[in-house]
Amino acid sequence: MTPMKTLPLLLLLACLGGCAQVMLSDSGPQVLDAQTAQRLHQRDWDLKGLTVEGRQIVVDVQTRISIRFAPDGRVAGLAAVNRFSGTYSLGTDGKLNWTRPGLAVTQMMGPPELMEKEQAYLKGLVKTNVAILAGHILVLQSDDTSTVLTFGEAGY
Repeated sequence: MTPMKTLPLLLLLACLGGCAQVMLSDSGPQVLDAQTAQRLHQRDWDLKGLTVEGRQIVVDVQTRISIRFAPDGRVAGLAAVNRFSGTYSLGTDGKLNWTRPGLAVTQMMGPPELMEKEQAYLKGLVKTNVAILAGHILVLQSDDTSTVLTFGEAGY
């Protein structure tokens, strides 16, 4: 093979090798802590699954429940009907803490089934104390795993 034909092939292999390395390093589950918290920041997360105190809550595809973590410790999102905001921290021990006084929530009314899902989501969210990230999937859960919120990164 001539050098001119080899160069594009080498560039392609280098690119694919680099992409594979990025995919491998980003896709394995990782408990997030203060050092790795930046992996959460400025990404929109849509709720895909919700279990609160062992009770699975069905969230239909058209119900929009989301969360976004900011680098300064603020969190905000949509809880089916109302918007919410609050503060959080991730400790060096990997513990997720929801800062007091809790979450601020707008006070709009909606259909009873959406309001029920919203209340379950907000109740479950503050019960979580571990954040696990695997690629474009974020899991927030309680230590005993009786409360588990599973999110997918928006757009994936």
